Amino acid sequence: MLYNKSAFGPPYKTAVRMQTGTTPQYLFGNFNSDTDPWNFQITSVSITGDVATVSVQLESGGGGLANGVPNPLPIVGAIMGVKGLATVTAANVDPTTITSITLNSTGAGTITYPATSADVATTADKGMLVVRPFEYGDTVSAGSASAPIAQTFTPDDSDNSRCLFAEAAWIGTLPTTATVVLESANIDLDGRYYVLQNNFGVSTTGVIAQSGNLATVAGGAVTQNGAEYSFIMGKFLRAKVLTYTGGDATTKLVVTIFA
Repeated sequence: MLYNKSAFGPPYKTAVRMQTGTTPQYLFGNFNSDTDPWNFQITSVSITGDVATVSVQLESGGGGLANGVPNPLPIVGAIMGVKGLATVTAANVDPTTITSITLNSTGAGTITYPATSADVATTADKGMLVVRPFEYGDTVSAGSASAPIAQTFTPDDSDNSRCLFAEAAWIGTLPTTATVVLESANIDLDGRYYVLQNNFGVSTTGVIAQSGNLATVAGGAVTQNGAEYSFIMGKFLRAKVLTYTGGDATTKLVVTIFA
C-alpha cells in the first residue's frame, strides 16, 4: 500500500509500524492517542508573500490531554492540510504546517500556513482544513531531567532487548545551545544516574561519531538529533538536559526512545 502523507489520509494509509501495537516511550513531551483530528470550515482566504491566511470555524475534533491538562486547540508546527477551496485553489495545500493560529472561545479565528502563489486579497471561499494530532513538548532548562522508566529485560534476554534508539525533537524556537544526554542507574535516585555513551549519533545530514550526547544544538542550529545505544545494563533510564541557553516561551523538547 502506498504511503500517504496527506493530513486527510485515513490511518490505514499512513506509515505502518514495524511491529503491531508498539509505540515509542516518551521521556520528555507526550502524544495522546485519544485526541481526534481537528476539523475546520474555511470561510475566506488571502495570500501574502507565499503565506495563506484562512478564516476558520472549528467544527469537531480535539480532546485528550497535553501534559495532563485538557488542550483542545492546535498549536504552531502541527501538521495540517486544506482541500475543497474552489476560488483560491493555490491555498489547497496538503500536507503543510501551521505557522500561526488565533482562535476565540467558540473556535472561530484565523490560521496561517505556507502557500506558493501570487498575492490574493481576502476572498470568500469554502473549504476544509484538518489538523492532525501532534506531540506536545516539555519546557526545559539546564539541569532538567525527565521522569525515569524501567527496563524490562531479565538475565536470560538477548542483547537486543537492551538496545534502543533515542530521538530528540525541538518544538518552537530553537535554543541557542543545548546538550541532551541519556542516563542510566540501578537505583532511581538523582545522584545515581550516569551518562551513557552511544554507538553513534545521528542527524538529518549523516552519522555522528560515538559520544555521550543524545542531542545537541550549537549556534541556534541542531547538530545532533538522536543516537543508538546497545547492551544497556542499568535498570532505569532518563533523559537530562546538561546545558541550555537561549530559546523563548515557545521552546519545547520531546525525547522518545524505542527498543
